[in-house]
Amino acid sequence: MRGFALILALVAAAPLHAASSHPTAKVLEVMRENGFRLDVSQAEPAFSARDLRPEDVSAVINSWAEQGLAGLDGPTFEIVPALCGAHGLAADDAAGRADALYDFVRINGCRMGPEEADIKLRPAGFTRAETPDLIARLVDQGRAQQEDPYIIVIGDAC
Repeated sequence: MRGFALILALVAAAPLHAASSHPTAKVLEVMRENGFRLDVSQAEPAFSARDLRPEDVSAVINSWAEQGLAGLDGPTFEIVPALCGAHGLAADDAAGRADALYDFVRINGCRMGPEEADIKLRPAGFTRAETPDLIARLVDQGRAQQEDPYIIVIGDAC
């Protein structure tokens, strides 16, 4: 946890910028652009380049850390693969992308509505066009259910 204090101190030292309407999406975007690993020494410039306020970055990072989804590996901040979403998966890999969606919804509380999906799924690499088919695939497999307007992951995962 001492290492987290270091990254949060670096982020807190960043200049204040206008608040983002979706800081989680912007933090995820920064992490995606950095291969889901970010050297602590690069935290301040990376996050401030996205006009992220230090308190917003801290809130996102702390939330992920409390859930066991992020942490430090030496001087490197990293997030778990499930937070990465569909990045790195081929567009035609429907099975892999459905698995990634399942994991992504699961780690985001097992339930996701359209507004939350717009905030979180797009930066995680899922497109609006493919998401209904991926949801249908998960429903057909009995791994999820959909109750308008929510996607609900079922099973042992939740």
